[in-house]
Amino acid sequence: MGLLAGVVGALALVAAGCGGSDGGGGGGGNVTALPASSCAPLEYEGEGDPDVLIATDFPMQGGSRTQTLQIVAATRFLLEQQEWKAGDHKVALQVCDDATAQAAKWDPDKCSRNAHAYAQNESVVAVHGTFNSGCAAIEIPVLNQAPGGGLLLFSPANTYGCLTEPCAGNEPEKYYPSGKRNYARVAPSDPNQGAVMAEFAKSQGVNSVYILNDKEAYGLGVAKNFQGAAEAAGMTVTGFSAYDPKQPNFRAIFTRIKATNPDGIFIGGLVDENSGQLINDKVAVLGPNDGDVKLFLPDGFTTDAVFQRSEGGTPNAKGAFFSVAGVGIDKYTGEAKTFIDDFKPTLGGASVDPYAILGAQASRILLDAIERSDGTRASVIEEIFKTKVDNGLIGTFEINENGDITGAKGAALLFTIYKGTTKLETLLTAAPKANLVEAARQAAAG
Repeated sequence: MGLLAGVVGALALVAAGCGGSDGGGGGGGNVTALPASSCAPLEYEGEGDPDVLIATDFPMQGGSRTQTLQIVAATRFLLEQQEWKAGDHKVALQVCDDATAQAAKWDPDKCSRNAHAYAQNESVVAVHGTFNSGCAAIEIPVLNQAPGGGLLLFSPANTYGCLTEPCAGNEPEKYYPSGKRNYARVAPSDPNQGAVMAEFAKSQGVNSVYILNDKEAYGLGVAKNFQGAAEAAGMTVTGFSAYDPKQPNFRAIFTRIKATNPDGIFIGGLVDENSGQLINDKVAVLGPNDGDVKLFLPDGFTTDAVFQRSEGGTPNAKGAFFSVAGVGIDKYTGEAKTFIDDFKPTLGGASVDPYAILGAQASRILLDAIERSDGTRASVIEEIFKTKVDNGLIGTFEINENGDITGAKGAALLFTIYKGTTKLETLLTAAPKANLVEAARQAAAG
């Protein structure tokens, strides 16, 4: 990852010297840069001066940076291929960080500040992000009321179902105070992920499961989704509780869980939430992750960083089962394989992360929407909701009125299950069963 960070940083410095600014409020042409307090220097390598600005909004610190560095690199890669243009619009890029060094993950205050900066900067016609659903829940309503008819937030990674579909607590309506949607995503929502993981757990002989969550929008949401699907699949849920990622250790929690005698544990959380200690204590109290008490982890943990102590992970993640949208990197064909083959040499020897594919697909859709638009914020939003992709990087699909993918064929609504060794090893790819998806959705809505 040091090599990858160096490559990304070098590209940013080169770009800043080619028509970009120092990120301190200047810009090129009609484009004004976003504040340097959150964003790297403005990048633009096209002819003349840029007309519009795209901001990326991801945690560039903490365990998730393994994935987010590649999403950003994929976005830049596609802009370079298109000579920094989307049709007649010349597009600049600014990479913004929604994490803090203190939190080492996304930070609510930082997300709020970023959203207000995007809304107030008229150069910004779209935001590519966020990575974490909790951050999206903060940014969507701010951008929904931005001048110019709202500002698009388009995510390659958010999976919390309630951002787009009916749930308890006035969700998703509370995210859209204007009454108009300004958010969409290419990642399938967690009712689908919960359904796939529950069916897989049952196939591994798990008849009883304990469910933990980190109390955040994503972690609690995916835990509820898994609970609904697990019960519909015939499993007994022996307990459902929260943990505080800031705890120094989790042995007391796992000791209490041991008393419920589960066959498996599902944890809704994130790799950058003290995951190394969490997994170490699970193994210490309940044994190997593929032993008598199996460990199931959703896409918040699905990165090779989970095995690396330097990234806050642990080698004890070995044997755990992970899920993430899409197919295994070695299973992509067609346009996606071409992208992977072309993109991989830019990564300084790192493997292509699954989220790089979703990031590239989101970037391509976003650039296509800007190309079709008249260059205004409202027009970009309108065009996003007209999206129809035929044999794209993740298959064939459309974006519906809620902002979710629909009519999916190919990898768009598939999930891959990985098993941990010293890295993620592909086990299988599966589509969610409709009855389990519905049960997962109802668990969140209840």
